[in-house]
Amino acid sequence: MSEPELHRMRAAMDAINERMVDVLHERARLCRRIAAWKRENGQPAKDPAREDAMLAALLRAGPADGFGRDELAAILRQVFATSRDLVERCAR
Repeated sequence: MSEPELHRMRAAMDAINERMVDVLHERARLCRRIAAWKRENGQPAKDPAREDAMLAALLRAGPADGFGRDELAAILRQVFATSRDLVERCAR
């Protein structure tokens, strides 16, 4: 692998990181909207069944050359937990 190729791959990684942060912020904004809806409609902030269903659906099909199932599950569980905390804070 040449050094220019490494620089191209790192630039691609930087672009992915920026998209990932944008998507996480978009998710947080949606969590705040969901929290407002739940607060207005007297619904509980937590929905463990929904989280389990989302995780199962996301883990069903994954690329063979990406993260392993357990690795991806750990990442998604952390995103869900952080999102849940945000919803709980905003739903009060």
